[in-house]
Amino acid sequence: MSVAAYRLRNILKSQKTVAISAAKTPRPLTCSIPIPIKVLINEPNLIELAININQNAAKSAKFRGRHNIYDFSISRLAVAKRYNLIESIIDKHKHFEEISREGYALRLVTLYGKAGMFDHARKLFDELPELGCERTVKSLNVLLKAGVECKRFDEVFDVFRKVPAELSINCDVVSYNTFIHALCDTGRVDEGLLMIDEMNEKGLSPSVVTFNTLLRAFYREKGFEEGEMIWGMMDEYDVVRDIGSYNVKLQGLVDKGELEKAVSLFESLESEGLKRNVSSFNVFIKRYCDEGNVEEAKKYYNKLLESGVTPNEKTFPPLVPKLCGNGDLDLAFELCKKMFERQFVVDEALLQLVVNELVKGSKSEEAEELVERGKSNRFVQYNLVMPSENTEK
Repeated sequence: MSVAAYRLRNILKSQKTVAISAAKTPRPLTCSIPIPIKVLINEPNLIELAININQNAAKSAKFRGRHNIYDFSISRLAVAKRYNLIESIIDKHKHFEEISREGYALRLVTLYGKAGMFDHARKLFDELPELGCERTVKSLNVLLKAGVECKRFDEVFDVFRKVPAELSINCDVVSYNTFIHALCDTGRVDEGLLMIDEMNEKGLSPSVVTFNTLLRAFYREKGFEEGEMIWGMMDEYDVVRDIGSYNVKLQGLVDKGELEKAVSLFESLESEGLKRNVSSFNVFIKRYCDEGNVEEAKKYYNKLLESGVTPNEKTFPPLVPKLCGNGDLDLAFELCKKMFERQFVVDEALLQLVVNELVKGSKSEEAEELVERGKSNRFVQYNLVMPSENTEK
């Protein structure tokens, strides 16, 4: 069972199950008991998945409140580029009475943003008054975030400058943080910094999120010294740094070539009461992989596991090809399996490299397992092929 399936099963563990044979064609629901989440997750036919979600939503308000079901299903459909099915699921919710509640409506706008469908997110935002839903600054913030997630930065700038006046609402710190994020992502870091003055004029205090966004941009775009200027400003505004702040500084030190200083800062974090997270470790795993120092990269990966930290989608891609080049095929194979189990979207060329190297290393069974996992993966169907052992050796 995948990690996502396991989590969702636990969320719905109190729900009654309905026995449905995998060999039978799914039938329309005729009772009021929602179809089990396990069936939804394992449904291979995306059209049937959308139909089942809509049927369950029509029958159960409790089902409509299950956020993780929708997050998982919309993500799966988005990866498959089945935008028509996403629209069919979200549009259905306009007809339920909950749509008049802002929080419920904004979940739908958020789902469109996560799916990369900003035009749909904006259309739903504009329709909310007709659906009986009042829009507040929370609505504005969700729309801005959807624009950033979809990388529709011109629309983000337009919404930020026009919509508050149109709706007679005032931007809050979250609004400004999202706007600054958009400015920094488009390379306009100096404009992002100037927004702090505008926040001050409106009686808003920048938060740690504000400064972390600026830190990341200034270290990346302007160099370490300019980043340190932002670091110092945090003291001026009495903003307490979090682990995100330190992760950004670690990356800045590494990019500058100050690896020893970065290691020293990394080792000092917990003594200062900060718990290192996956991003803290990823900085060093990637750096040592880039340098070709596989043993040091493995050391930080092991430290990550020993600390009880869960790897994420950025942990494995730098490490796996280096393991193959270093002859650590067993570990490369295990990490590929973990990527499948956690349903990360992985570069197909990376997986094919591992398959090829496993065959070269006389590990055909393991290679075949990866090929089969790639074919049966529910998010992305990987077209992995088994090379000839004779030609690969």
